[in-house]
Amino acid sequence: MELSNIVVHKLDKEEFNLDIKPDWKNGKQLNIFCSFTYITPNYAVLFTLNELKKFVEQGNYRIFLVIWDMNTLANPYFKKMCASRKIPNPDFFIDQKIVELKDIAESIGFNKEKFSVYKSSDLWKRFISYSERNIFQDFYAIQEQLETKNFVANKKVSHLIQMPMDMFFCNYFHKLYPEDTDRSMDLAFFGQNKENLYTETRELMIKAGLIEDKKPVFVLMTPFPYLIHNNTLPEWEMGLKDIKNILVNFPITKKEIFTIFRYIANIKNIRVKQDDEILDLDYKDFYEEYKDKFEKELIDILAENLFRYLKEHRKKFLEASGKIEESVLNITKKQDVKSMGQVLKSNIALEILLLANGTRNTSQISKELAKSVPTISTYTNKLKKLNLIRTLPDGKLKRNIKGVKINFELGL
Repeated sequence: MELSNIVVHKLDKEEFNLDIKPDWKNGKQLNIFCSFTYITPNYAVLFTLNELKKFVEQGNYRIFLVIWDMNTLANPYFKKMCASRKIPNPDFFIDQKIVELKDIAESIGFNKEKFSVYKSSDLWKRFISYSERNIFQDFYAIQEQLETKNFVANKKVSHLIQMPMDMFFCNYFHKLYPEDTDRSMDLAFFGQNKENLYTETRELMIKAGLIEDKKPVFVLMTPFPYLIHNNTLPEWEMGLKDIKNILVNFPITKKEIFTIFRYIANIKNIRVKQDDEILDLDYKDFYEEYKDKFEKELIDILAENLFRYLKEHRKKFLEASGKIEESVLNITKKQDVKSMGQVLKSNIALEILLLANGTRNTSQISKELAKSVPTISTYTNKLKKLNLIRTLPDGKLKRNIKGVKINFELGL
């Protein structure tokens, strides 16, 4: 069942239908702006990227993603990691996160040539030093007109700076980064927590003559709860117990639970255990079956599905980025032992497995073993079928395992 968690802003539907749709239909590349704070690969980031990917599939696009590294550096969880020395160099950490975010986007299906990531701190530097116009003064003038009483839902004062600045970034991106684009943003993609500030800022910019047309056109994700407990969100390094702990301690409503299920179901079916049987249900069937259940039972199911959702995204990321972690393979089936034995009884296959450390391709291994390329290819294919090795994006061969463990008494 195809679900839609995306809507064009009610004020922008006419502009979207008259200006955006025809251009996109005719193959014109549209510039799309998106921004968020990124520390760990959590469910909110993955929801956003997956919905953005579904949206851009309808036409030609270029994504300009701004990560608010200034928020990251101020985040309590980040500071805690720095204090524990898990992050010895904050700047290096941020740069690593940009690479990680690009790899995640590629694993989701984005064209890496059309997906660019920028640090808000770099944009700020260019914004303040822009010499053709005092745009910082323009920004300050807009800020002066925003009344805090209208935005009390934004609990952090930093949001009153960050979100209006996003609109200035959208309008002046081509001025700040002329090497990357020659025009401002066509669309802004965001969650509805930003709607009020984005809309009011854009309106004030139009009145001030800073924006001629109603651009960027707003595309919104339907709101989902921001599941945070002790400054942490469900992310893909967490175990099931940790994810469930966040859900139990977050004041979540039944409606919000089904909203998260809806986002998960937009990527994969919902898995439930029913009468000793495991079922994969689409959202509609799941909702009809479980809409009358108590929150506690739904939280248990949600924790398991959110855990599965995160782990499968992590697996895709590791596969796409060539970062699959080697582990000891536990063999528990007789047929698997036989299959592996049939391949590894060959000295050539064993030597390939030993040499496949990510530094050699098929040709280099063939020279090292003094065997022909077709011979090496034959054995590498057998090893790949057993999921013992893989080919990295640069053509090098890499082991998927550190070793093999067999328990003849209990394991087979």
